[in-house]
Amino acid sequence: MGCAHFIDSSRWGVSVLHGGTTTQAAMGQAAELPNRTELRAGQLVIHADFPLDGQHRLIRELETLRADVSEGLELPLSDEPVHIYLFEKTERYEAFAASRFPAFPARRAFFVETDTTLSVFAPWQDRVAEDLRHETTHGYVHAVVTTVPLWLDEGIAEYFELPRVEQGVHRDHIAHLSGRLLEGTWQPNIERLELLESASQLSQDHYAEAWCWVHWMMRTTPERRKLLQNYLADVRRDGKTAPLSVRLRESETSTTVCLAAVRAHLEQLAQGMHEQESQRSR
Repeated sequence: MGCAHFIDSSRWGVSVLHGGTTTQAAMGQAAELPNRTELRAGQLVIHADFPLDGQHRLIRELETLRADVSEGLELPLSDEPVHIYLFEKTERYEAFAASRFPAFPARRAFFVETDTTLSVFAPWQDRVAEDLRHETTHGYVHAVVTTVPLWLDEGIAEYFELPRVEQGVHRDHIAHLSGRLLEGTWQPNIERLELLESASQLSQDHYAEAWCWVHWMMRTTPERRKLLQNYLADVRRDGKTAPLSVRLRESETSTTVCLAAVRAHLEQLAQGMHEQESQRSR
């Protein structure tokens, strides 16, 4: 499940995200940013508190992700730096987050956008590749589109957090949503997602459904992918453009037809996943 958060620094009493001080009292060692290693990889500036090889495969993967996001969403490339701060120890990462961002809920990693910086914070742990792909996607997108609706922002990050070989197929989300469908406790509803305003509101259902809508648009027809790309282009020009649900309702002829198509897409993915698992168990 996704774990990014977007905050205006003034809301949390942080006046400068890096290279400065906060409006709170001195924070001590726990609040110090990683600074032992600094690497540059395309748009990324990576800071770590441990030795890190600039040719590490994860760094190369994150650099390649920039082109994948740009091409997939038809967004221009940006040169705005995305700073990634890596902590060797999870304990120090948690202490840093508690000190710098005390109002934040605990998360494995997070993304912060201010008026002047785009930054990712994460510990170097077992799922760091997934977390960094997710959070770095936020950075790449927000470098060119600053007002992406929350649900869509998360859906895009969930889509790109997977290794390229998976082609956006998020098995955990498929299993979760298909199970909820069988229980009769969930149905797709994009307008419900569009009402979300804060990351604190997001549940597993929200992350999974946001991914599902993005995967459906990206992987079913060229027309749906183009609709998503055009919407992002319009949001880039005017953050107050009409919700994506309006365009989908028009392109799919009705809300009912649209929701049925998304549900059928999920069921098809679940069936395919079930067949793959059956073949492996033979």
